[in-house]
Amino acid sequence: MKPDQSTQKTTRPDPNDPRVVLVSASLRQPRPPERPAAAGGAVVRPVAEAAGRAAGSGPAGTGPASVGPSVGAPAGGRADNIPPVWRRRESFWAEVASWSAILFAVIIGVSVLGWFYWTGDSHNHSSFFSRLLRRGGESQQAAVAPPPAPERRRAIDGRPLAAGVPDTDHFAVMIENMVDSRPLAGLAEAALVIEAPVEGGITRFLAFYPPGSAVSRIGPVRSARPYYLDWAQEFDALYIHVGGSPEALDDIKSVKLRDLNQFSWGKYFWRDSGRSAPHNVYTSADLLAKGLADVSADHKTRAPAAWRFKDDIAPEDRPQETADIVVDYSTSDYRVTWKYDRAANEYQRWQGDSEQRDESGAPVRAKNVVIQYSQIRILDEIGRRRIETLGEGQALLALDGKTFAAVWKKPAAAERTRYYDESGAEIALNAGATWVEIVPAGAAVKY
Repeated sequence: MKPDQSTQKTTRPDPNDPRVVLVSASLRQPRPPERPAAAGGAVVRPVAEAAGRAAGSGPAGTGPASVGPSVGAPAGGRADNIPPVWRRRESFWAEVASWSAILFAVIIGVSVLGWFYWTGDSHNHSSFFSRLLRRGGESQQAAVAPPPAPERRRAIDGRPLAAGVPDTDHFAVMIENMVDSRPLAGLAEAALVIEAPVEGGITRFLAFYPPGSAVSRIGPVRSARPYYLDWAQEFDALYIHVGGSPEALDDIKSVKLRDLNQFSWGKYFWRDSGRSAPHNVYTSADLLAKGLADVSADHKTRAPAAWRFKDDIAPEDRPQETADIVVDYSTSDYRVTWKYDRAANEYQRWQGDSEQRDESGAPVRAKNVVIQYSQIRILDEIGRRRIETLGEGQALLALDGKTFAAVWKKPAAAERTRYYDESGAEIALNAGATWVEIVPAGAAVKY
């Protein structure tokens, strides 16, 4: 049967039965019942329809809202057919999406700040963000880390000195240098050595050792001379010797210098049976520490003044070649040569034609070498000398591979000898051992 052309297929949403219904266009549609009128003639409509009209653009049944019931439809509408568990799931995933968006924004922000920090002004961190981050980090670090304690250096050689360790009571030992006394013991471990001429064209050393030294053998120990006393007074040191010239022994008493004379304090020395006298008297740091306690009961210890010290210069700043420093005291046996070791930034001491080594085989080296010109006069037929130790005079100073002119000054016997450059500024020495060569004023020194 051919369908009636006047019949068309349409759909009409049904709240209770959503199925397709055939409706004839020629059939008369039943009219909905009249809505009761409110007071004053106003028509009362259901809440669902009112909401639908507010969302739609036309009268009921013509706008989008008239297609079906809205979310606020009465019980029995489609909105009430959504299970509650689905609604909870939708709420959960909505919260997840919100927090994910926030986390993503934070990650992007941190990445942008990091990019500004590491790329701002060629890693100098001068951008606003980098300065902000750096200030924050510095403030936190300053709040946590205490300021570093100032470095403590020993007055005699500038080496580090631990907190609480005293810098007083140094030992000053007279060590001879005659050919028959070689090899010597303990010179390689001295913090400061002063070499000066005595009788017969030979030289003698005043070797200084700081408190706490552990030198097991020092010597041979020989007699005192007056000019060495002035250098020992700079440190209020314990002066160690075997006898001495009449003038030196008198001066020891007059200046009240603490001393250990082997003639009076023999228990702090020993004689080596394998060496011939008088080149066989030795002592040790341990014995000297015990002797110090015996002679210091009524002594008020005085801390020595310090030189200025610095660290070594960088290897690339050291000269590739440096001329040797040569001091001729008398014969070739007493010719001293200092050779610069660039790698160690030290000077090797040669005596005669060979490198000087201690009895233990340790090489004698120095971080700083001073050539100090002094007025020297011969006093008697024996050849005893008077050497000017006070006042000022010319000097040469060698450190870091360079040798240059300097001036020495010592106002009083108990004051430290200091060295100044041509502008009058005190010279900063390298931390480590210093050797001072006392030579006659006007003597020829090769360098």
